[in-house]
Amino acid sequence: EGQAHVTDPSNAAVTGLMHGDASGWDSAILDKLRIPEMSLARIVDSSGAIAPATALPGAPMICGIAGDQQASLIGQGCVAPGPAKITFGTGGMLDLVVGTLRPAFATRGPSGTFPVVAWRRGDELVWGIEAIMLSAGSNVEWLRDDLGIIDTVTQSHEVASTCADSEGVVYVPALLGLGTPHWDYGARGALFGISRGSGRAHIVRAVLEGVAHRGADLVAATEADAALSIPELRVDGGMSANPTFVQALANATGRPVEVSPVLEATTLGAAFLAGLAIGTWSGWDDVANAWQPSRRIEPNAPVDRDRWARAVDRAREWYPELSGLDF
Repeated sequence: EGQAHVTDPSNAAVTGLMHGDASGWDSAILDKLRIPEMSLARIVDSSGAIAPATALPGAPMICGIAGDQQASLIGQGCVAPGPAKITFGTGGMLDLVVGTLRPAFATRGPSGTFPVVAWRRGDELVWGIEAIMLSAGSNVEWLRDDLGIIDTVTQSHEVASTCADSEGVVYVPALLGLGTPHWDYGARGALFGISRGSGRAHIVRAVLEGVAHRGADLVAATEADAALSIPELRVDGGMSANPTFVQALANATGRPVEVSPVLEATTLGAAFLAGLAIGTWSGWDDVANAWQPSRRIEPNAPVDRDRWARAVDRAREWYPELSGLDF
């Protein structure tokens, strides 16, 4: 018995059914797909008095609505051009605010990122850029569920920390192909540099470092497409709780990494949007200043990005027919 059928631009834009400027549903596209506009949700602001939550006691007002990654972006205080966030769950998503001007590319940028609507509040619609890693935490799950060389996800840190480095073992985490910047669906995961001296700890560490290298790939692609510098990273998601991984990410990117105090920062973002609507926070500066990371990790060792690039090249186009796909 919901009283409102609504969505916000950050969700509506990813359907591909909106105008390019995110001003509303595109009737020309809807007509071609035979979708009645009346069947779609009304597009409302991301922050504001939206509708009562009638399923909850007292029917409190819903005051915030945003896409998963956009809410995480807000939750980590990345509300102006500068710091970016990466959410490391099963996959990985880097998001960066670029401002009120839409990115110049219509769909996918030259370096493989995508324009996204970050939020709309009042007359202000804010754009962002998103870079995508197809598999992140799923690589650690592979170590646990399929290889059986760790018993739990958290054990990956314990095992990897027993060796100082991977001793030349490099892992390309392309279990589902490679996303930004390559968009190669035919790439596959690969281990390189294994010797008779390579052991369990080296392989586990190489997997964590491989995901970190992919994070660095996303940073480089986003900086290129946005023409902006990213001075620091903020991270949430399951892998952000892994100290070995977070240090590897700082080293691979050459940037400080700040860890969200909440594992799923999306929840913080939803709270900030609601709080802005009811006056708990007066504006975006308050949201930015509320960011208090649980820890900050500085780079502490150089990494061989050239070796990483060679490994990626060898993992690409393993299935040429899939590599030829382009969306």
